[in-house]
Amino acid sequence: MATVQVILILAVFIGGVALMMTKKMPAILALPLMGILIAAVAGVPFISGDKEVKTITSFVIGSGAAKLASTITVTIFGAIFAKVIQKEGISDAIIRKAAELAGDKPMVIAIALTAAIAVIFTAMSGAGPVIMVSQIAVPLLLSAGVAPVVAASLILFGLNIGLLFNVSQYQLYVDTIGMDMEVIKSTSVVMGVVCAVVTLAYIVINTRGAAKSAAWAAQPGSDKKDVNPVALLMPIVPIVLVFFLKWNAETALIVTLVVTALITKPKQAMQVLSSSVVEGIKDVAGVIGLMVGIGILLNGVSAPETSALMQPIISMILPSNPIVYVAVFTILSPLALYRGPLNMYGLGSGLANIFVAAGTLSPAAVGMALRSTSVVQCVSDPTNTQNVIVADYANVDVNDILKSTLPYTMVMALGILVFTAVTLF
Repeated sequence: MATVQVILILAVFIGGVALMMTKKMPAILALPLMGILIAAVAGVPFISGDKEVKTITSFVIGSGAAKLASTITVTIFGAIFAKVIQKEGISDAIIRKAAELAGDKPMVIAIALTAAIAVIFTAMSGAGPVIMVSQIAVPLLLSAGVAPVVAASLILFGLNIGLLFNVSQYQLYVDTIGMDMEVIKSTSVVMGVVCAVVTLAYIVINTRGAAKSAAWAAQPGSDKKDVNPVALLMPIVPIVLVFFLKWNAETALIVTLVVTALITKPKQAMQVLSSSVVEGIKDVAGVIGLMVGIGILLNGVSAPETSALMQPIISMILPSNPIVYVAVFTILSPLALYRGPLNMYGLGSGLANIFVAAGTLSPAAVGMALRSTSVVQCVSDPTNTQNVIVADYANVDVNDILKSTLPYTMVMALGILVFTAVTLF
């Protein structure tokens, strides 16, 4: 009977991946459905009069829907801050200032704009900011002679580096697999360095010989807004508060977004903040729904009945040697694409929970494996909203971005995994 149950659980996993990859069912629906089906197959009771028994209704659905409450809260505050940054013209000003300071050399322009985008996304995330950045940065890069697919890819490389220091992204790993926050913060610095070095290599290799176009000079100065110079520093303030002053992300984001509104347009601060709350929550509504589904999936796979079935199998296949750990997760890192099994916003959240429960790898090693594959997903995944957006602005096929960036993002994953094997395995 146990063998049949394991086969059926694996079938649910594979079926879920297939549905999401072929876009027959969105992840926001597929993930909670998988959590419920997996629990049912494993023998978790649907309902019980005994309050101590973990059931599908109370544990998988009820507790699961609220499991990532802390992550959802940080995500909301981060979205509100991002909306303030956007409304006050800070992100626009950072990009244009970087373009002006870079001069007229394509490689320097590419480096400056990618760095500026990274700074912006330490405070922002979501489709709205990607659209705003793309409509400014892509024309600037194209006017500098950068190839369209490279211009689109640089937006994503910059976004990836920025999100590594975006404190609103960290709580997910704490809530899903119990990864220590201090480990997340310290390793983010190393991940940022690895990704920055590889991104720089991408720029050097892909912008050599680029020719500046005559349209360049007209770009940076158009439609500029005057922004308080101090405000340009605000995207990195939450990083300072969290990394160095040890504030929690929620407090750091709330304080920073209020201060940002006050120093930019003090007379309109209340209006900016109130509208940012509403619009920011709208921007992340889909992400919140996805996190509810992830929570249900997590509780479905972590229910006692499910864990008892899956842990022996997972224990046998997980790498117990650091060299094998690096090799396996590097080679398999493309499985983070298309909402695959190593995607934390797909099946990866559920598998990571099983990995930790199996006891072969520590939460830090599991978390870093999934964080390493997340850079592959963030930059190269054609199913990402941000990839579709930048591809549209650059007028390129989204799959061309995948081909251009995947070798580099896999090298990023390799570097992160090597660091993990040496220091945290």
